[in-house]
Amino acid sequence: MISEFKNPDKFAAIVSSMAEGVIYLDENDVIRVCNPAAERIRRIRAEKIVGQSIYAIHPKKVHTQISELLHGLKTDSISSSNRTVHVNRRFFDNTYSSIRDGNGTYLGTLLVSRDVTENRRLTHENLNLKQSLVASDERMTFQSEPMRKLIELVDAVAELESTLLITGENGTGKERVVERLHQLSLRSKMPLVRVNCAALPENLIESELFGHLKGAFTGAVEDRRGKFVSAEAGTLFLDEIGELPLASQAKLLRAIQEKSVQPIGGRNEIRVDVRIIAATNRDLTAEVAAGRFREDLFYRLNVIQIEVPPLRERADDIIPLALEFITRYAEEMKRPVRVLSPQVRALLLAHPFPGNVRQLKHAIERAVALGKGNEIQLCDLPPEMTQLPGGSESPAADYQPGVSLKQALGCFERQMLVQALDHHQGRKSETAKSLGISRKSLWERMQRHALTATD
Repeated sequence: MISEFKNPDKFAAIVSSMAEGVIYLDENDVIRVCNPAAERIRRIRAEKIVGQSIYAIHPKKVHTQISELLHGLKTDSISSSNRTVHVNRRFFDNTYSSIRDGNGTYLGTLLVSRDVTENRRLTHENLNLKQSLVASDERMTFQSEPMRKLIELVDAVAELESTLLITGENGTGKERVVERLHQLSLRSKMPLVRVNCAALPENLIESELFGHLKGAFTGAVEDRRGKFVSAEAGTLFLDEIGELPLASQAKLLRAIQEKSVQPIGGRNEIRVDVRIIAATNRDLTAEVAAGRFREDLFYRLNVIQIEVPPLRERADDIIPLALEFITRYAEEMKRPVRVLSPQVRALLLAHPFPGNVRQLKHAIERAVALGKGNEIQLCDLPPEMTQLPGGSESPAADYQPGVSLKQALGCFERQMLVQALDHHQGRKSETAKSLGISRKSLWERMQRHALTATD
């Protein structure tokens, strides 16, 4: 078979008929081959570039990047490189490979391009379909006037390109608002990429947002795209934005202003086209006054603010939400759909729900999983909602008949978290440090106990 390719006419015919774009550079970086597919994909004419240096057909701002790539291929420090580029609303998967003879001598570079726009479109449609299915499970059930006004505002601004700031306590449903905004936007066919700023280790925040190159730091074993690049042409949702350290805030501000990011370890910037939606449970105005949040970043994010009301301010939604959660979890767990007892209804309507919709959701999930009979009773709800026997505020210190060790430890942990958060005025980094745990661990424990930073 190898001998067949010694026939230059047959080789030329094969290259010309390929669906992939093929460009070949000789050892001096001069273009020698450009097949018809490359002409179509790159929208160039072969006669205009064949015989020219690769640098002559690219702007100077990318010459350094091209030079580094070709140097790696020539010195055999890399044998090939693959990257996806976005040009004129189309995406191309480009593979660069070094060509060597039997003795290992470098002969040139082969560039193969594939138009992957349609593949990306189908991938994003599948992703959005999955997101829609999730969103339908988490649909925004409401009957209250505050939520009706919220939905009206969300629908009015969804198609705008403006940066949005979603505020509200933890567990109020800010993610559902973001999903609705994305689905009704002009970017709905492109990805919605989520970043939980509170759950990221502080030393990896920039890598997650902007990406990194292989070898940029210990553990960077391969190139990684950041969330900005992953959200190209779509929506980037920055949840818990108030938890970002000041140093990261400065770099985030620059990325938003310049609409470009620089991966860690990279020399060149990548242009990005994303719509930014940020969310926080903090009063960022107070955080700015205290010097914990940059004023310029706050004004950049706070173009349009949408505040999600807490569950205690929309009591008309409590029972409809509870009934929806009962139906959902009964179906998932293959359990009968049970009704709320009058006592449970009264308790739910009177409860302050510091954890908001998330706390209600977790309470109903527990009740469906553990309850028996036709009705959900008070004993099926979490202990913190109904008080433990004897009303002890410190069950871990005093034995209470009927209270399991797991329940006691859970209540003690919750009390510790509440007190520590209150002592540090809700600042998660300081709270985590004082408790000897990571920010991510603190965030996970707060989620488990349906806590907000102000509980």
